[in-house]
Amino acid sequence: MKNPFRIMIFTLWRFIHRVKLGRRGVIIRKGVKFNPKTTFEGGNTVYENCNVSSSEIGYGTYISENSILKSCRIGRFCSIAPDVKIMIGNHPTEKFVSTHPAFFSIRKQSGFTFVKDNRFNEIEYANNEKHIVVIGNDVWIGEGVRILQGVRIGDGAIIGARSLVLKDIEPFSIYSGIPAKFMKKRFSDETIEFLLHFKWWSKDLKWIKRNHEGFSDIEQFMKKNSTYEDKL
Repeated sequence: MKNPFRIMIFTLWRFIHRVKLGRRGVIIRKGVKFNPKTTFEGGNTVYENCNVSSSEIGYGTYISENSILKSCRIGRFCSIAPDVKIMIGNHPTEKFVSTHPAFFSIRKQSGFTFVKDNRFNEIEYANNEKHIVVIGNDVWIGEGVRILQGVRIGDGAIIGARSLVLKDIEPFSIYSGIPAKFMKKRFSDETIEFLLHFKWWSKDLKWIKRNHEGFSDIEQFMKKNSTYEDKL
């Protein structure tokens, strides 16, 4: 039976936290699950019935309804469509007699276990900070995408709807399919190199607002900013 005092404290924390987030332009819709380990940089919207527990969400990123992105690091200005989910958990396919976790895990997924210690690496992390998936900046992920644990998605990448992502995605590339396969690069190698070096998403928000008109033409953007120097 759940402790009513703990439930009351957690409910109060969520209320206070939502008020604080609202001051930073963060909108949390109905049914969203998050916890004290979840951080929002600001300007975020998380739509109905998402789970973003223990995740880091960068400025301007929005996550559409029914997505499950637990223990992830997500960069700035990402667009995540509905029903995007991380696939967590490995099972042994060789050496072990059975694939059932009762023989290798103490997590008791089925309510019991035969072992006293973990004997197989169930969870794969994408970095040393134990994020299960790392998503870069300015990434667009289409509806219904599934992402395998341990995957890193580069800055500026696009993943087509209903794709199954089993390996790392290069920056500014387009992947689609089951499994997701490389389709093409968004820009030339020279342009990609410029964007990865320039990192517009890391600029001050005032700079982005001043220069947003130039975002509609990559060639003009490069010309204007090829000799850019940071100004306070």
